[in-house]
Amino acid sequence: MTPSDPTSATFNRQIGFALLRLMLGINMLGRSIVRIPEMQDFASGVAGGFEETILPQAFARGFAYVIVTAETIIGILLIIGWKTRWALTALGLLLCMLAFGVILQQSFGTAANIMIYGIAVTLLLFYSQYDGFGIDKGRPKHGE
Repeated sequence: MTPSDPTSATFNRQIGFALLRLMLGINMLGRSIVRIPEMQDFASGVAGGFEETILPQAFARGFAYVIVTAETIIGILLIIGWKTRWALTALGLLLCMLAFGVILQQSFGTAANIMIYGIAVTLLLFYSQYDGFGIDKGRPKHGE
């Protein structure tokens, strides 16, 4: 059985990796696509959510633009499977920042949801050797 054999465990892992990468990419890109037309309202809403926290509203408003931009870029990269490790690392860091913000807001349910995304990112990074369907396929991974 070879890794490209459709009956092999490796092939199944490659399919699983591709599906999770694709789902995460679609989720990130979709989130940004619905926010882009309402960018001002989104930024105002984010800033308003930090009225009762130590985080300055101006910072929160600016960071809202970063969120949408990052979600767009990361989503596209994950969907096409290009620079996957860097896209996942950037997403992980973005999730850390988002978790910090929602914890300041004492929105612990949202923080738990962010942890689910974090688990998906961690799994994809952990199993990146099974990235067999994106543009990165066949490119040497770090340490090879």
